[in-house]
Amino acid sequence: MDRERYGLAFMRAARYVARVYNRHLANVSLTASQHGILEAIGKHGPVSLQVLGEVMVIERSALQRTLQPLKRAKLVQSMVDPANKKRSLYELTAEGGARLESSISLIWSAEAELAEFFGRSDLAAMKESLAKSRLLLDRIAPVS
Repeated sequence: MDRERYGLAFMRAARYVARVYNRHLANVSLTASQHGILEAIGKHGPVSLQVLGEVMVIERSALQRTLQPLKRAKLVQSMVDPANKKRSLYELTAEGGARLESSISLIWSAEAELAEFFGRSDLAAMKESLAKSRLLLDRIAPVS
């Protein structure tokens, strides 16, 4: 029974946090997921879908679905990997870089709201604990 309660608590918390970020990011027409992808591509790009999935801890099909609106909005572009012609690499366009840059202050305001709600020290402790979840996830369910 405890496992179910923890799972439900984690899912509720994730939805609450996503809603806060989504509300702030609506000003630049991004969702929290889309912002995370732009940020990861900006940090690691040009990047393959496989590497992006590993960085984001997201399955390939879900990642492709989230990338499509970013490509249509010309925030992300794909190109053929020169080292492997069968693989695509993703990178930010100039507009994507500008949108990412303009979203940073919105991310800070979302994080300030979360810190006000949870308290800075609790929020920092949660972030540290969540970092450990990545290690657990890698052990029990590697992303493919």
